[in-house]
Amino acid sequence: MTTALDRYRISSRRRDRKAESANIRLDLQGLRAAAILVVFTHHLWGQPNGGFVGIDIFLVLSGYLVTAALLRGGKHSKTMAVGHFFWGRVLRILPAAIVVLLLTYVAALLVFPQSRAEQVGVDALLAAVFAANWHFAFLGAAPFASPISASPLQHFWALSVGEQFWLVWPVLILAAAMIAAALAWSQARRTALVAATAGVLVVASLAWSLYSTASTPDWAYFNTFARVWELGVGALLATAAGLLARTPASVNPLLSWAGVAAIGASVVLIGETTVGYPAPWALLPVAGAALVIAAGVGGEPQFQPLLRNRVSTYLGDIAFALFLVHWPVIVLLSAVMHSNIYFYASALCLSFGLALLLHHLVEKPMRHASR
Repeated sequence: MTTALDRYRISSRRRDRKAESANIRLDLQGLRAAAILVVFTHHLWGQPNGGFVGIDIFLVLSGYLVTAALLRGGKHSKTMAVGHFFWGRVLRILPAAIVVLLLTYVAALLVFPQSRAEQVGVDALLAAVFAANWHFAFLGAAPFASPISASPLQHFWALSVGEQFWLVWPVLILAAAMIAAALAWSQARRTALVAATAGVLVVASLAWSLYSTASTPDWAYFNTFARVWELGVGALLATAAGLLARTPASVNPLLSWAGVAAIGASVVLIGETTVGYPAPWALLPVAGAALVIAAGVGGEPQFQPLLRNRVSTYLGDIAFALFLVHWPVIVLLSAVMHSNIYFYASALCLSFGLALLLHHLVEKPMRHASR
């Protein structure tokens, strides 16, 4: 007789095979879930103190996942289809983002004074072309402004940094592919050239981030050049996949849990008043995310229920949608409600409800259309 435990094991094996065939790592979905949850709870309750480092985790993940996809695509041709990549990014990112921008502007017209609503309209226009980070930097926006005074679209700065990087990085990979093709280099040498390019980018950006954080920390927070190193770390991990895949299976769970521990330490040790953020303090969550990513390159680590359970992976699925909607909900509700139990309950219900609708009705259909 098949027991409940047997059925669970069979279901888990099917789930693992399905994820593997779709090039989806369940532990990274769980990492996405952890990142959005600490960002959300920090924005809503102010706890954990360093919950905003979830953004650093997202940047490393983005650098790894997209670079890995680009390198996989490049294996089948001497060059890569940059146009196809950009169109895929548009379908995956822009529809959901535009829906949130439009709805946020309409809501702002209803709940804000005219002058503030008009400013939200300007914020939305610049966010739509992925220039939000520079926009808020030039406005002198406080990185940790309270919902009472902040723009409901200020969180789009992180999306803008990522998309600016993805406008340039694929072209650099294409250039490396063309050089390798002209010199009749092997795939390994072409990957090494991409790795060297990423390494230079990481060193230069981190150096600038250290300098900029020391002199103008608010500017460094929004500055693309002070943040690109975090995406670059993810890109470096993607180029090192062949080497990382040789890590003994017995070591991978230790690496994964060490990464989780580093991330946990970062949300406790780093806070809004911490001197030295984004650099050097962002090195801690970035290193944590890098360890989790590295641990599963050759096969997902065993004994990692925290990241690989069904709840975590589903939250990872809706993480992008939840990231887009949670901050506008918090800011707009702050304009019409006091901070009490009803406010928090409303923010939770609206954020998750809207995220589910956005994910299943907009983001997921567009993701399939991009394939």
